Amino acid sequence: MSAVADVRTIGGLYRTRLRVEVSAAMGDPVAQVMSIPRGADGHGRYEQVRARGDLVRGRSGLCMTASYAMCNEVLRSDRFAAAPTSAVRLKLTPPSWQRTDVLVHPLDDSFASANPPEHTSLRRIVAPWFSPQQMRARRAFIEKVVAEHLDRLDRAEPVDLIDEFALQVPSKVICEMLGLDPDDHALFARWGIEFGATVDGARGIRERRRTRFLLAELTDYFDTVVEQRQKHPGDDVISKMASAVEEGSMTRTGLLATCQALLIGGFVTTANIIGNAVVALTQNPEQRDAFTADLDLADQVVEEVLRWEAPAQYSVRVARQDTHLAGEELRKGTPVVTLLAAANRDPAVFAEPDRFDINRSNARDHLSFAAGPHYCVGAGLARLEGQIALRALFERFPELDVAGPARYCPSRVIRGPRHLQVRCR
Repeated sequence: MSAVADVRTIGGLYRTRLRVEVSAAMGDPVAQVMSIPRGADGHGRYEQVRARGDLVRGRSGLCMTASYAMCNEVLRSDRFAAAPTSAVRLKLTPPSWQRTDVLVHPLDDSFASANPPEHTSLRRIVAPWFSPQQMRARRAFIEKVVAEHLDRLDRAEPVDLIDEFALQVPSKVICEMLGLDPDDHALFARWGIEFGATVDGARGIRERRRTRFLLAELTDYFDTVVEQRQKHPGDDVISKMASAVEEGSMTRTGLLATCQALLIGGFVTTANIIGNAVVALTQNPEQRDAFTADLDLADQVVEEVLRWEAPAQYSVRVARQDTHLAGEELRKGTPVVTLLAAANRDPAVFAEPDRFDINRSNARDHLSFAAGPHYCVGAGLARLEGQIALRALFERFPELDVAGPARYCPSRVIRGPRHLQVRCR
C-alpha cells in the first residue's frame, strides 16, 4: 500500500468521523449511536432513537430502528439484503508478508453476507453440523470441558472469568468441531477480540492496518488448514466444506471466510453470554439466588441474558429496491440499522424491559440471533454451551461474586466483558 494511498484513506476516514461527530453534536440520534464510545453501554442512546419513532433517518441518510416490530420485519423481509461490513469499503490489500494473495473477510465473504439463493445453498452445507441431533451428541464433550476448567477456577484469589473460563470452553468446543488444534487457543482468542473492533469500521490509519494484518493472519491460517484437509480429510466441518469446493458448490474464498466466521462466532458469542450472565446475576442477587436454588432454570437464564444484553448490538440491512417502511420512502441501497439490543428492550413486547428477570415468560422472543434467512446457524450451540457452563459454574460456586468492574470489549457492535475478575468461593 503506497504512502499516497494511505494519506488519501486516512483523510477519508477522518472526514467521515468528523461528519458523524458534528451530526451527533447537533442532536442527530443516529449519529449519536454511531459515535458511542467503544465498550460503553449504548442503551441510553438507543432510547433516544426509540423516542423519535419507529424509523429514524439520520443526516447522513442512514436509517435506524429501535422498534422490535420494525427490526423483525426488516430482518425477515426479502425487500432487504444483508450488508457487508466496512472492510469492503476500506478496499484492503494483502500485506507483503502474506502467503496468499487475497484478504478474506469472515463476514463479507461468507454466507453471513450472502443473500438467497446463494445464501440458502451455502447455509445448507454448514447447517447439518449444528442440528439438534449434533448438539445432543456433543453435550457430554461440552460438560467434560466445562468441568476441567472449573477445577482451575477453584482457588482463593480472584480470577479472570473471561480469560480462564468463558473464552476457553467454547474455543475448545469449536476447535473439536472444526478439527483445529486447541493449543492455538491464545491465537484464536486474540483474533476474536480484535475482530470485534474491526466490525465497527476503522477510525484511523492504525486501525486500518490492524484490520489488514488480522485478515491476513486469518486467511493464511485457514488456507493452510484447508490444504491439509484436502489431502487428508477427516470427520469435521472443514473437511465437509473442502469437499463442497471440489464439487463446485462453494468457492475457496467462501470456504476460507466461513471457516473464519465459524471459529470466531463459535466462541466469542458464547463467551459474551457467560460474561454478561455473570454480570447480570451478580448485579441482581435475588436472581442469582433464584437460579442457584433451581439450576434447571439455566435455559431461562441464557434466554434472558440474550434479551437483556445482546452479544451483537445491531445488524445492518440494505433496501434491495425502492420501498416503503414505517411511512418512509426508502430508495434502493438505503442502509437500515436494526438495533437488536434496543428491540430486545422494546416495552411494547417486554414488560419492564430494563429489569433482568430469569422467569420472564417471553424472553426467548429476543432478536439477539437475528431472524429470517440469516438467523444465526450456531444459535443452538451457543445456547447449549451457555446453559451447561452457567449451570455448572453456579452449582460449583453458588456465591460467586465479581471482584471489580467489568472491562468490556472495545467495540460498539460486540457487547460483553473482555475481563471480569470474580471470586469463586
